[in-house]
Amino acid sequence: MYIVIISLLVVVLFLSYVLGKKFHFFRQLLILLYVVLTSVYIIWRIGWTLPYNNWTSFLFGIFLLAAEIGGFVLSLVFYRIFLKKYQRSKLGLESFQGKYPSVDIFIATYNESTDILKRGIVAAKLSKYPITDHVNIYVCDDGNRPDVLSLCQELEVHYVSRTTHEHAKAGNLNHALTVSDGELIVTMDADMVMREDFLEKTIGYFSHSKMGFIQTPQTFFNQDPYQFNLFAGSKIGNDQDFFMRRIETQKDAFNAVMYVGSNAVFRRQALESINGFTTGVITEDMATGMFLQSQGWESGFVNENLASGLAPETFGDLVKQRDRWARGNIQVAKKWNPWRIKGLTLTQRILYVDGIHYWFSGIYKMIFLLAPLLFLIFGQYSLQTNLNQILIFWLPSFLSSQLAFNLVAEKKQTVTLSNIYEVATAPFMAFAVFNELFLKSKKGFAVTRKGVNNATSYYNFSTAWPILLLLGLSVVALIRGVAFVTGYWESPFPIEGIYINVFWLSYNVIGLIFAAYLSNERPRLRQSERFNSKEDVQILLPENQSINGHIVDWNEDGARIRVKENAMKLIQKNSNLEGKLIILGVEFEFISKWQIDNIGHHTMGVIFKDLSSEAYELVIAQTYAQSSENFKENKYKNRVWHIILLWWINTLKKRKTFQNNK
Repeated sequence: MYIVIISLLVVVLFLSYVLGKKFHFFRQLLILLYVVLTSVYIIWRIGWTLPYNNWTSFLFGIFLLAAEIGGFVLSLVFYRIFLKKYQRSKLGLESFQGKYPSVDIFIATYNESTDILKRGIVAAKLSKYPITDHVNIYVCDDGNRPDVLSLCQELEVHYVSRTTHEHAKAGNLNHALTVSDGELIVTMDADMVMREDFLEKTIGYFSHSKMGFIQTPQTFFNQDPYQFNLFAGSKIGNDQDFFMRRIETQKDAFNAVMYVGSNAVFRRQALESINGFTTGVITEDMATGMFLQSQGWESGFVNENLASGLAPETFGDLVKQRDRWARGNIQVAKKWNPWRIKGLTLTQRILYVDGIHYWFSGIYKMIFLLAPLLFLIFGQYSLQTNLNQILIFWLPSFLSSQLAFNLVAEKKQTVTLSNIYEVATAPFMAFAVFNELFLKSKKGFAVTRKGVNNATSYYNFSTAWPILLLLGLSVVALIRGVAFVTGYWESPFPIEGIYINVFWLSYNVIGLIFAAYLSNERPRLRQSERFNSKEDVQILLPENQSINGHIVDWNEDGARIRVKENAMKLIQKNSNLEGKLIILGVEFEFISKWQIDNIGHHTMGVIFKDLSSEAYELVIAQTYAQSSENFKENKYKNRVWHIILLWWINTLKKRKTFQNNK
């Protein structure tokens, strides 16, 4: 009988998933089914599955049950905010009826190179606003560097420094508040580059007197370590995209948008009401947004790509960044428990607690990774059940969770991809949370490295060893399990328990394999990211020769240019060919570094020589700072199964490094 019931449930779940892609009712039905089925599963787990073999198994059983309940609580909040789709109505500058507020743009920097900083400053100067005199740019240099001062003088923007450096970034921004007077404050990290319409798309919302801050998503123009190290730059999106583009949008419906440290606009009056940016924790951004909302200020999220920057460029740097975020959230919870902050609504409290609780998922994932190992290697039970009960209670819950998440995520994320992200960072996040909770970590604010370049590939064992250890133990346990099932070894365990744990281990091993790949750091040869283009270019060669072509991709350092095949004879195959380019009426001096003959066309790679201010501004305007209306975002299918094979093909085959990759 139970087989019929399970079969009907499976049919209903798949129908709800398919129909939910078009009809919102079925999306809500699938979420409801997940909640009901998983609630039944949790009740069953509490009442009938704890192992009583010995105290050790009972303790492990409690840990596993707690992890499952914790994950279910996280999912309840997640599906609550996604129960109804939300999108903020657009509000432009016309809402001010000609009375535009003054705007100060704060660019916070500590140790970033002037090359990275310069493009952010120039892009801010290029931002469009009806009254240009109402916009002031402040470079807040907490490194007190003479070269940054010189850059600010060259670009004619305000340079701000301080003699003391307490409270890191938050203190830096608070100091800038004391030397500026704009009605609105834009906060930008040094590597973030505003698009020319950033102000046009965000300032209008402040025509409402209670608007405290507007957050826009952090997007990235380079590949993060998941994309880059897995050779999946065209296959999967940045791992922050789902939070930045989907979760923040849904939180906006509850006035619970999280400030993420950059790409945001604040009302000065709102900041003054909470004595400036919050200090005393290493995630000052989260705490600042929470305190503004507790004072009755509104927050909003504009889900448009209005500023982009640099994602961490090595997996090690990504781990350090997430370690800081995890510890910072725990610090906030210990210092300012959202349940006790006056002024927050019940929903806001729940969402902030949920944001803090999320960082415990690293501990939960470690428990899920270790539980089958403890059974098949050490004989310690984490649950006591049989295969029939697993099929009745666990299978419907598991299947509904997979389908519901993939439906709600709308291809911005998948269950498989989420599992890879969680497995890869679980050991580090679990340690960070435990360390901050019980060991009183003394780590301070650490700036994520930007502009990292390396010419060789290397395997980073300092980030790989926890994953390799888990993978090795999982493979050993899996071999034992298969040997027990096939009868090669006599099994001391019930056969049904072995089946369950072999399936569990197989799922874990897949995630661990992907995670192990991530520590293979690939060479990053380019100094700056390239942007695709189709701009026409006139190439002026020695002896008054001229040919026409178009740009394939370019940045402030150089370009790849394509010309027709019949122009090849005019280009000498010389590694030091020099000349001039005319792009949109602006002159660029160049040196040709390489040339390739192809059927039907000729391609050459050039580097720019001593760009004039006009030429540099043109490059920035046409690349990093181009209007969000003109910028075309990549569409990702987020399918990952083929990556296992492609990783080996791309890693092990002999790769030739052409100069055009530099």
